[in-house]
Amino acid sequence: MMVTFVSQCEKKALSRTRRVLDAFANRIGDNTWQTVITLEGLGAVKNLLRKSASKNTAVSCHWIRSRSRSDLVWVVGNKAKFNAQGVVPVNTTKRDVLKSDWQNNWSQAFSIQVVASLAALLHDLGKATVGFQRKLQKNAPRGLPDTYRHEWISLHLFNCLIRGCTTDEEWLNRFTQLPAFLSEEPNWLKEFGSQRECSGLDDRPPLAQLLGWLIVTHHRLPFYNEQYFLPTKRKALRQSAFLYDSSVQDFLAELKPAEYWIKNPKDWDNRGDHSDYWTLKAPLQDNKKWQTAIARWSKRRSVIVLCSPPPQSCAATRFFFISPGCVSWWVITTFLA
Repeated sequence: MMVTFVSQCEKKALSRTRRVLDAFANRIGDNTWQTVITLEGLGAVKNLLRKSASKNTAVSCHWIRSRSRSDLVWVVGNKAKFNAQGVVPVNTTKRDVLKSDWQNNWSQAFSIQVVASLAALLHDLGKATVGFQRKLQKNAPRGLPDTYRHEWISLHLFNCLIRGCTTDEEWLNRFTQLPAFLSEEPNWLKEFGSQRECSGLDDRPPLAQLLGWLIVTHHRLPFYNEQYFLPTKRKALRQSAFLYDSSVQDFLAELKPAEYWIKNPKDWDNRGDHSDYWTLKAPLQDNKKWQTAIARWSKRRSVIVLCSPPPQSCAATRFFFISPGCVSWWVITTFLA
């Protein structure tokens, strides 16, 4: 067997260790030795090192198994000089740099996974429209812009799917039996696109509001004011930040499909009534795999903490507008804490 010895000894222990290891192995560095040795010989080296060991002794033995693998066999002396794999630290500190007390204590990590998975399954529903599918055809012009971005349309499809539900438990139960709902309610798209200029999230249950926010902000955060999209405003915004003091309900009621966020003003006058972006090319009933995935994650609703909207005094109900004029919504801890 081929082994490597590494010495982290100090003071007089360093010279004593060198005398022992020089008799059995070739020194390939100031404090490193390597040799081919039998198991009995390795035991003899360990016994000699232990006889002369002191508080300043620290020697590790690594068995080289292959070109890419070595195993720590033993450590003689101060084991704190090496980690569990025999690696020598280059720096030490008493500070909690790993932050293990809070980084590894995510009590609601599974809740976040469920909500994020549902948002991912719902986010791209807006790509099933006639307008978006036209862009994917081989003869379609390159770089054809969207009159309405697909995430805004996905949000409205989500609103149609949960219309009539007053609690989060209701629409989650509906999603677990989505095929039955789609077949029993053939007119569930009756109001689709009738309120294109509002988000429709202000009167939804709290978890539905969070899910809708994740759907519509996956690619871009909304602009507080359309003027902030202008290049002349961006430099000033990068150097400032301000607090827009508003409740969650008020903000969602004011959320509009602003130009350069949802609407494309360059293409607005060339599309007529834009109805092709509000017409599904194929019904959702045809996508069985998607329905199964939605039902699967909705059935795990028991791990989600369903709660009432946060109080007005809670910091999570405030919206911080930061450069370049976008809004960050720090509310996920309110729903999932």
